[in-house]
Amino acid sequence: MLEYVNVKVGTHNERRYSNGNIYPVTAMPFGTAHFTVQTDGSSNWFYDPYSHAFEGIRLTHQPSPWVGDYAHMLFLPFTGELARGPQTRWSSYRPREAALAPHFMQAYLQRYRLSVSLAPSVRGARFVLENKSDGETGFALLPYDKSAFTAAGNELTGYTDAQSVWDFKGLRGYFYARCSEPPVRVQPLEQGGVALYFTGRRVEIAVAQSFLSVEQAKRNYKRELHEKPFSVLKNEAERAWEDMLSRIAVSGENAERRNMFYSCLYRAMLYPRVFHEYDEGGMPVHYNADTQKTESGVFYTDNGFWDTYRTVYPLLSIIAPDRVREMIEGFVNYAEETGWLPKWLSPGEFGLMPGTLAEAVIADACVKGIVGGELRARAYKALLKNAYESGAGTRHGRTGIEEYIRYGYVPSSFRESVNHTCDCAYGDFCIAQVARLEGDEEGARALIERSKNYANLFDPESKFLRGKDAERKFKPNFNPFDWGGDYCEGSAWQNGFAVYHDLEGFSALYGGKEQLCRKLDELFAAPPVFRTGGYGEEIHEMSEMASVDFGQCAISNQPSFHLPWLYSALGERKKTEYWVEKLVNEAFACTEEGFPGDEDNGTMAAWYVFACLGYYPLCPAKNEFVLSKPLFEHITIKKDR
Repeated sequence: MLEYVNVKVGTHNERRYSNGNIYPVTAMPFGTAHFTVQTDGSSNWFYDPYSHAFEGIRLTHQPSPWVGDYAHMLFLPFTGELARGPQTRWSSYRPREAALAPHFMQAYLQRYRLSVSLAPSVRGARFVLENKSDGETGFALLPYDKSAFTAAGNELTGYTDAQSVWDFKGLRGYFYARCSEPPVRVQPLEQGGVALYFTGRRVEIAVAQSFLSVEQAKRNYKRELHEKPFSVLKNEAERAWEDMLSRIAVSGENAERRNMFYSCLYRAMLYPRVFHEYDEGGMPVHYNADTQKTESGVFYTDNGFWDTYRTVYPLLSIIAPDRVREMIEGFVNYAEETGWLPKWLSPGEFGLMPGTLAEAVIADACVKGIVGGELRARAYKALLKNAYESGAGTRHGRTGIEEYIRYGYVPSSFRESVNHTCDCAYGDFCIAQVARLEGDEEGARALIERSKNYANLFDPESKFLRGKDAERKFKPNFNPFDWGGDYCEGSAWQNGFAVYHDLEGFSALYGGKEQLCRKLDELFAAPPVFRTGGYGEEIHEMSEMASVDFGQCAISNQPSFHLPWLYSALGERKKTEYWVEKLVNEAFACTEEGFPGDEDNGTMAAWYVFACLGYYPLCPAKNEFVLSKPLFEHITIKKDR
């Protein structure tokens, strides 16, 4: 299936308008180390698919330009003498002729008359440099922050402290590299970087990374790269990707849709990334960026649950349930290390976005039988803390949980209060499902009752969920087209239907399912207009919604993902089929402009996969799907192997 994957889909972006906000990734599925071409490292938008500039191959851990990179490093092959200035070292290349694939990367640097190839492992890669010039073969490690490297014989060791946005104290990326021949010269560079010079015309360099120590980087090298020729590594990566991609087989006359399908499936298998390593005894260990300690057990990171709970984990629960179980074990490990389940990890807690939606991920895996026994009991303990305790003063826990318990909603004195309330209510439902499995019927009943709190924000006059103050009064001067304020990355239109777990109760507020469907009709018929509202400026999500004609369904962002599927759940499946197919055909394309907004760690890609399969996880934590219609003639889903 690899031949159908276009890693450049959604890679043409700018800060003010997103076609995915992603970069092409060469890596193992869920790999720690991602590699890409850097065309302009002056910002977090460091790749342009149309640029002919090649600044180097970037080792990156950036899950989103909005949260930035860490432990990143630029590797630049060159010939002759390396230019002194960082801005003068780049080479031109032909982007259309470069080979960029999930399992392999190759480019020819025209300035240096040198070909560079890369094959990845989970925590590193092997580079092959083929020099067609008259000068020496060179390889530079160009850091972005304080770093130090030491060469001895054909080995190189060192570290980098690079972080582009946040500052997790103690976070350090360690390196071990082995060259096919010793360098004849070693040139120190700015910020602790280094340039290596070789006499050989063909040079191989294997690089392994660790977040624990140089010694652990050596272990990672021995486990993944030692005595593995380039061809073997490439074949291993190819087999790993083929195994994952072939778990869903689709066929039909629409070749572009097939290519987009597998390009999206690839995207859904990049995050969350493995963050544990294996010590000298072969046991998993990991660095916790919040405790600043080496902890025992597995761990995964670089994931925003507000984005991914909706589609990524439900998809992986079908095609990779064992992987999902290991991910959840890692999240529970993190909860026991820090006291809290994660919200937005990269690699430590950012505390971004409303809700604590790891609750949905865990509950969904529990009700599907993926997580049980001791792990489920450990998870339930962590879930209960989310439901009842405040993380005030930290990046953890639910925003406004004390007020939510007191009033039955999060007051509008909290930014994005409607989203916080809805996510708390849905989270209560999710935790209740685990409570029942754990035999805690009393706890389940209490949380199910709380899961109806969304109704406390329903305005019967406007028929929207609206912000209320602590006096239980709706905020004045309501306009459903105002973005921000009580809503996250949208208005009342996009965020006013986030009641997946209780459609019966939600419909009753409108007077029944038919009336709720009519409100959805209004949403899809409304013009795609907005008011900047609480944001005070136009943000890229506004621009993306307004650039297309899907009404107020801003499929460019997660709050709208479930909107077209609500019709099917309410008994009007034909409308779901119409809008889902229209969105697939008009909002997505297998091109550099291929996504209608931020792809966000696989979640938009997974939405496309479900749309093509013809069913959707409307409410993770319920072992059920709502139906549309398949968009391929033949679909086969294979069991996890």
